Amino acid sequence: MMKPNFRTDAPRPVAAVLLAALSLIVLTLWSLPVAAQPKPQTQKPAPDRGISKELSAQDAARALSLVQTLPGQTKRFALIIGVDQYSDPQVVGLGGAANDARLLADSLVRNAGFPADQVVLLASDQPEERKPTRGNILRRLSNLAAVVPKDGLLLFSFAGHGIERNSQAFLLPSDAQVSDDVNLLEQTAINVVTIKDWIRKTGVSQVLLLLDACRNDPSAGRAAADNPLTKNYMRGFDFDVRNREVQAFATIYATEIGRRAYELKEQRHGYFTLALVEALRGQAANAKGEVTLASLVKYLQDNVPRRVLLDLGQGKVQRPFAVVEGYRADELVLSVKDPKAVAQVPLNSRRAKPSEPPEEQTSSSGISRDAGLVGTIWTGDNPQSGEFTIKFLAGGQLTYLVNGIENGKQTMFATKGTWKQVGNHIRIVIGN
Repeated sequence: MMKPNFRTDAPRPVAAVLLAALSLIVLTLWSLPVAAQPKPQTQKPAPDRGISKELSAQDAARALSLVQTLPGQTKRFALIIGVDQYSDPQVVGLGGAANDARLLADSLVRNAGFPADQVVLLASDQPEERKPTRGNILRRLSNLAAVVPKDGLLLFSFAGHGIERNSQAFLLPSDAQVSDDVNLLEQTAINVVTIKDWIRKTGVSQVLLLLDACRNDPSAGRAAADNPLTKNYMRGFDFDVRNREVQAFATIYATEIGRRAYELKEQRHGYFTLALVEALRGQAANAKGEVTLASLVKYLQDNVPRRVLLDLGQGKVQRPFAVVEGYRADELVLSVKDPKAVAQVPLNSRRAKPSEPPEEQTSSSGISRDAGLVGTIWTGDNPQSGEFTIKFLAGGQLTYLVNGIENGKQTMFATKGTWKQVGNHIRIVIGN
């Protein structure tokens, strides 16, 4: 099986690979670069010289220091931005960016272990204080800089328009003024370097970036024209791991250099975000049910191009790619697939808040059929979905409650399920 292509244009040398007992460990950038790939050697190495023997002590140490786990839930923060509507009449609006932002914010809480109150959503369909204006975006970045712990994770996602002027790349907030004058753009749009500087000022050790800012041309009268991703966007979101700007980062782009991203108009979503959320929900899970950074990128690269081709036809190409440094991508677990099922919960481990249970029914063996569960409430904490509540109902039915985000506010989502006593355990099935 081929690894996903994590970079199509790599300005840094390809990292060395350490074999033997370490298996396959990527040192600096786990990728299959194309444009910057070094020329192959014409002379075969001597039989007694393996790759592992040629590694410097510094490279070997770097291989062992790759980050393999995300910080704990309480240290995960996210700023999710979706801009559909622009105040400048010169800017053509979009149809799915705000929907993408809401869908992603909800998935981070439900599937990726982000606390709901640590996911900040700014989108065109939100109340005034959560509109994706330049001031709101910069203020939220400033607020995050004060609260994100140094050993934490900051995820930044932007869906909307982006433009390039004089080799400088800008993201367009809802109140941006589009112009060829870079000075005006510096005051009304957001230079990608500014985003990077704000993130760097947090001092956070791990950074994840999701960028879908290259859809159609934002200028009025050119809405059908492509707005391809450029190298300047990439350079703006590269962090220097070797000089400790961050310990590890991954930037996932909705499309590759020279290409644009597309929206699925009937669903009012981008192809990129739809596939991304599918992956987090478990479609990209490996045999252990884990969605790793590597499996997520591979899922995007397998599914987005195929769906765009099927829906839009030949000549329409969108292939996401990622720049990854400091992470062991094939080990970094982003979410765990919820099997809808089957939790075996020891009876003596539950934390119940009993109400008035009905009279217990007993079998011929003398063991309680419902163990006194009807009318009780269990609470707990799931690494992926956060705090949950289970209400046990009569007839083997239950209600599963978990926190989520809707319209920018924390809310409780309910799912039906069933339960059954199996020996000294309770078998719980969530969903149908």
